[in-house]
Amino acid sequence: MPPESDKIVELERHIETLEQINEGLRQSFEELSQLYRLSETIASAMTFSRVLTLLLEVMHEVVDYEAAVLYLYDERGAQLRPNLEKDVTADLKARFAAQMEDGSLLWALKQGRILALADNRRGRADDAESEEGRSFLLVPIQARGKPVGLLDLAVAAGAGSFSQRDLSLIGILANQAGISLENARLYEAIRRDYTDVIQALAGAVDARDHYTRQHSNRVSLYGVAIARHMRLEQSVIEAVQFGGLLHDIGKIGIPDQILNKPSRLSEEEFQVMKSHSALGAGLLRQVDSLSHLVPLVLYHHERFDGRGYPDGLVGKQIPLGARILNVADSFETITSDRVYHKARSFDEGLAEIKRCSGGQFDPEIVAAFDGVFGELTRWRRGLAELP
Repeated sequence: MPPESDKIVELERHIETLEQINEGLRQSFEELSQLYRLSETIASAMTFSRVLTLLLEVMHEVVDYEAAVLYLYDERGAQLRPNLEKDVTADLKARFAAQMEDGSLLWALKQGRILALADNRRGRADDAESEEGRSFLLVPIQARGKPVGLLDLAVAAGAGSFSQRDLSLIGILANQAGISLENARLYEAIRRDYTDVIQALAGAVDARDHYTRQHSNRVSLYGVAIARHMRLEQSVIEAVQFGGLLHDIGKIGIPDQILNKPSRLSEEEFQVMKSHSALGAGLLRQVDSLSHLVPLVLYHHERFDGRGYPDGLVGKQIPLGARILNVADSFETITSDRVYHKARSFDEGLAEIKRCSGGQFDPEIVAAFDGVFGELTRWRRGLAELP
């Protein structure tokens, strides 16, 4: 039998081994947790530009880089084009440009794996095992086996200082970015089609009367300007944008003799005209992707004092988007030629909106409209972009 001291030594070795295994598991768990969190951050982006911006941000948590240039691959021209850069000094700009000129970037992209290259400052970065000096990490970005772009990171550490774990983590994030970029491209293409369909529907309504051409488009733009001034969430701003385009969609069901009547409507005719908001809401309810716009279309003629239609809602009972469109729609109508009145000036339109604050309009919305009025005026005169 081994002496008691040998048993103790053996036990201590086992304990040390278990502690090492435990430490390894802890580090692996932390790395996986970080990887999951960073991957989720990238995957949450819905637009192309946002994915690229987030990729640079999350990479900084993995690699303490000095500067970065993100290139996108032009498949038709078979070349990389710089799209985004971060912290690039004049000296580093020359180093990045040299890699483009000598073919290092395209070569790395074709290799399909991360390359750690030492900066020898002679015009080309070379493979090296040194852990000192500056190096460049060339990180290909792919999606479904096809090149999407390349991330070029300038790092204040030698090419030999990166472990296989480091490179593996960077590669996984780059792959996630590639998938997210493809998804963002698809999302943006679908969104363009979605917007085109909505604008076509709005145009079909406006085209029934040459006096109202571009009416829905202007209401949408005014509404978005108000919503942005109020710093509302992007989802609300988009609802106002599309709700503005479709706010009069129900007029498709209004007879021409009422819609284009050059004189005052009779009480009976006015009741028919008022039905357009409910008609429009009914149409949108039948389309899942547009059903969230129903409250804006249904209630954009409600008044803050409760004297509007169709339901006589009061104050904040009226959905926020509908209150915004009420101001935008009214101002656009006041300042445009109609079959029943000539356009009034922008200043007169603003004065009328202010006069009706607290009655027809929510005072908070009127204040926001007043805040963007100058920009809207310059935009209508072709002197400025919309705020």
